[in-house]
Amino acid sequence: TMAEAPKALVVSVQIKEDRVDDFLKVIEEDAVGSREREEGGCLRFDVLRDQTDPTKFIFYEVYRDDAAAARHRETPHFKLWTDFKASGGVVSQDVVKADAIFFGSKL
Repeated sequence: TMAEAPKALVVSVQIKEDRVDDFLKVIEEDAVGSREREEGGCLRFDVLRDQTDPTKFIFYEVYRDDAAAARHRETPHFKLWTDFKASGGVVSQDVVKADAIFFGSKL
């Protein structure tokens, strides 16, 4: 049987201007925690900042499979992100879910 393709998320967010510093602390903890504390379930968690609008960010996340993505949503570092959203720091969020078909990295 064919192995399940890794699951990718491309998340685009706009953050309230006066909350960007808070956001950067939270998303660093989420990204680093995902890569270092999920026992290989998180293959990538990249955070990108728009060059023209410093309040817009993109997260590129890849998980080994659906189960690893589900485990991610139960972690303390993910809760930091959901708490930040609940506090009103996010203006907008868009999520694209994808299968990682040509995927690989030496990083």
